[in-house]
Amino acid sequence: MLDFRRQTVRIAHLNLRTEQHGPDEVIAVDLKLVFELGGEVLDSLSPSLRASLFEAANDPDMFNGEEGPPLVRVRHPHLGTLHWSETWRAMRLCLHTGSKPRDDLAFDEVTLGRVTMKPREGGTVAFGARAQVHPRNEGVTAKLVTLLKHEVPATLDASEASDESEADET
Repeated sequence: MLDFRRQTVRIAHLNLRTEQHGPDEVIAVDLKLVFELGGEVLDSLSPSLRASLFEAANDPDMFNGEEGPPLVRVRHPHLGTLHWSETWRAMRLCLHTGSKPRDDLAFDEVTLGRVTMKPREGGTVAFGARAQVHPRNEGVTAKLVTLLKHEVPATLDASEASDESEADET
């Protein structure tokens, strides 16, 4: 499962819409988040994923003792962008937009999916993902719109999340 603390994300795109929740119509926003994480995050998706995408550099000075050399060289650079078919529900996303915690935009019951990843030289991975959020009111929605194309620190908490494969959804 993907999660991170105070990681810089860019809101590359947003789609404002409404959803029916029983008799109520509620605001929903799809956020396309773009961010970069260290390759070790791949271990949380699959234990063998990082080793299949990265290999150790041919530099004997990079040896880290007991752990062995770090996996920093992209093994298959022509793979391009990879798609991960898992969707996680009930996540918490917090966009740290101000100097005080009360200025943050926090969303519960976030659905994260359509994850893409591109391994990069140096052992990092560029991610893209769609986060579906439900702003509490129009004011929060307006603040989200002002963040479009901007980078902000964000926290994605997966401690309460459940996962499912998009292939199983109909």
